[in-house]
Amino acid sequence: MSEELKNAHGREKQPEADDPVELVVNWVEGGDPEEMATCLIEEYARLGMNEQEIFELFSQPGYRTHALYRQRGETWLRDLIQRVLGRTGRLRVSVQFSRPTGGCDA
Repeated sequence: MSEELKNAHGREKQPEADDPVELVVNWVEGGDPEEMATCLIEEYARLGMNEQEIFELFSQPGYRTHALYRQRGETWLRDLIQRVLGRTGRLRVSVQFSRPTGGCDA
């Protein structure tokens, strides 16, 4: 594995075969689908995903979250994503490197 991939974070990090934090959906009897979707949307927003990227994770049949999309529909999902992003925002990070300007070696 390249050094770049070893140091990747967030959505740039490729999951490993034994990744303990891989997303697994387990339906809970009596669980609240809206609460589950809200938590997932918040998590995706913290990874820096925008509204459309989050929507695509729910609307594509290859993802387990697609069951919520099928169950509740596109209008419900888009509204929920907008409400959650409206109150939580989206993580945006920028990194700047500065060179030492001299001075004391402490």
